[in-house]
Order: sequence, then structure tokens, then C-alpha cells
Amino acid sequence: MIFASHTISRRGPRSRKACGTAMTEMPMALWVMVVCIAFPMIVMVTLSIRFGLFWNAAREAVKQAAQCQTYEVDPPASIGGQSAVNTAQQVTNQALSTFSGITLVAPAQVYIVQVPLGAPGTTTLIGPGTKLTAPADSDNYIYQIQVILQGQIAPLVPLNASVFGVIPGLTAPFPVSVKAQQQVENMQGLNE
Repeated sequence: MIFASHTISRRGPRSRKACGTAMTEMPMALWVMVVCIAFPMIVMVTLSIRFGLFWNAAREAVKQAAQCQTYEVDPPASIGGQSAVNTAQQVTNQALSTFSGITLVAPAQVYIVQVPLGAPGTTTLIGPGTKLTAPADSDNYIYQIQVILQGQIAPLVPLNASVFGVIPGLTAPFPVSVKAQQQVENMQGLNE
């Protein structure tokens, strides 16, 4: 009787083999990981990268526009360069043409922001594309250029809208609007 108790396996009376259950559960687990976790993460990362590139296009456009000699009319050929409005549009088009999935819906809107020195909380927005009527008053105001871009960011793989409905960022392009602002370097050219 003493030997009868040792004949029972250490794993218990009924043991299961680990490899058989793993083979039956693995396809479902992989499907859940790829379809339910990895694919949505890839779509979100792609939308985020494309939005970052769109925002950077606005930032670069305003940076270049703030360095221009004139605001609305291109300067004479002897000075060279373009106006702030034309430069912003050209830089935006150039930046967005190098990446797929990003579309500019409307032309770049270029504004002049006039901030009074005595009351910095109040600002005047002039534009879009409208120059100052008088020369810039640098004794009483600070001037900035603001560029607003409106566009659409397409999903990496657009899904069928008839099945899921219209969902921006999943079955249809995602509408975005970004704004960037920069200090003007040549205030005397804002009325040209």
C-alpha cells in the first residue's frame, strides 16, 4: 500500500499538453493582436505624422513670410525675393507636395497681427492678404505675421464607407486647420 501512492503522476491525475492548446489558440490571438491592436495603432501613428508635417508646413511658411521685404506686392527685381503672401503660399505648396496623404483645401491665409504695446491682451487682425493702409507704427505696436492653413489628412488605408459609414480619419479624410505666428522682421514693408 505504501507503493500505491507513488504511482500517481506529479502533475496530477489528468495533465494537458501545452503545445496542443497553443496551436489552437495562436491564430485567434494573432488575429486579435494584428487586427485589433497593431492596425489601429499604425493608422493613428500615420495620421499623427501627417498632421505634424502639415503643422510644420504652416510653421515654415510663416517663418519665411516674416523675413520678406514686402507684404502684398512682390519687391522690385533689383531687391529680389517675393512678398510675404506669395512666399507663404509657395513654401506651403512646396512642403506639402513632398508628402502623400496631405491636401491643402484653401490657399494659405496670411494675416498681419497688430499688438499695441500699452495693452498686449488686445490685438487687431488685418487680412487675409490685406496690407497696412499706412506705414507701420513701431513706436506703439508690435507686428506679427500669422499663417492659417486648412487641409485634409487622408488615412493610411481608407476603409469602405458603405460598411462603416463616414468616419473622418478612418473612412474619409480628416479635416484640419493649423495656425502659426511669427514676429515681422521688416515692419516698414507691411504697407507695400
